[in-house]
Amino acid sequence: MPRYLLLLTAIIGIVIALGLGPAMAADSGDPSPTQVEGYKTLQERLDGLEDELDLYKREADARKALLPTREEASERKKTEEVLRATEEDTAEFVLLKSRTIEMRYSLSYSHSSYDRIATETADGLSYQYVEIEREAYYSLINSVGLGYGLMDKVSLSATFPFVYKYQVSGEDQQISDLGDMSFGVSYQAKQESAKWPAILLSFGYNAPTGRSPYKIDPDNEMSTGDGAHSFSLGANFSKLLDPVIVFGGLSAGYSARVTGLDQKRSNGYDQVMVLEEVRPGHTISYAFGLGFSLSYTTSITFRFNASHSSSSEFRLRPLYGYQARVYEGDDSSSASFSISTGWRLSPKTTLSVGLGYGLIGVESYSINASIPFEFSL
Repeated sequence: MPRYLLLLTAIIGIVIALGLGPAMAADSGDPSPTQVEGYKTLQERLDGLEDELDLYKREADARKALLPTREEASERKKTEEVLRATEEDTAEFVLLKSRTIEMRYSLSYSHSSYDRIATETADGLSYQYVEIEREAYYSLINSVGLGYGLMDKVSLSATFPFVYKYQVSGEDQQISDLGDMSFGVSYQAKQESAKWPAILLSFGYNAPTGRSPYKIDPDNEMSTGDGAHSFSLGANFSKLLDPVIVFGGLSAGYSARVTGLDQKRSNGYDQVMVLEEVRPGHTISYAFGLGFSLSYTTSITFRFNASHSSSSEFRLRPLYGYQARVYEGDDSSSASFSISTGWRLSPKTTLSVGLGYGLIGVESYSINASIPFEFSL
């Protein structure tokens, strides 16, 4: 039985006792000094119990005010269902429940192409001729993602990709190898409420486990990774504005310096240069989107992504020389728009399919599909 009910019972008993006392005293004449002192003691105990009961009531009201209302809990559940069904990397916006494991298989296909102007010298002739070549790149990435709800407000995630690339340009090239593994932790800074969105803070780390672009023969080989240790810190939000779900985020990325390189590259003037060191630029990324629940089994989201990277620095020296120079690249930007839809296959499993299109730079598009499997410990 709750403590405040026990106190209420005790107060009722004391009140009955106080009521019976005067009646008994009336039958026996004036109360004695001992009886008067007993009445005072009972009255003091009654006042103390009333104060304690009032304190417990205030504590109960405070706890009730901190608990989410049914409407707020329903909003959070709807937001989580839509984002989990349509977003491939749900760790950005949705936390797993405590002691829950999620395994997500993803398949992504992307294509990019552009026209390249190539100049070549004809055999036995002293002049060059121009040829337009179509550069085309295809990639197929199979990845397995693992997530674990460490606590109610903390989730861990990891992704293990396997990459297949194919290039059509002059001499065709292809490669299949492990990509860069990624690891992350997400923290629920604020839950969604009637007035405020849910806010998640995230920290990520990418390990250069794929084939580095700085450690291959660039004329005859292809890379499957970025070649650098990189870290990211971000904040993401999501909010139900019935019937629309609004979500987005902002993140900053830092890539560590890559040293100890010995990659030979041509500078375009029949001179071979040796790449010794790379200092990748820093990155700022942001995204925002809208989501809808079309029915109990179908959801759809629209998302815009953009990133801006500062210039990278490359330290190169001539193959037969010792004087190295630092060359600086240009700032770069990228942007894409994607549409994703999710179908509920079972109460715990959904299939997500998305289409993305590049908005800046070379012509590109991507198609991806993912399916999660959730287990509770």
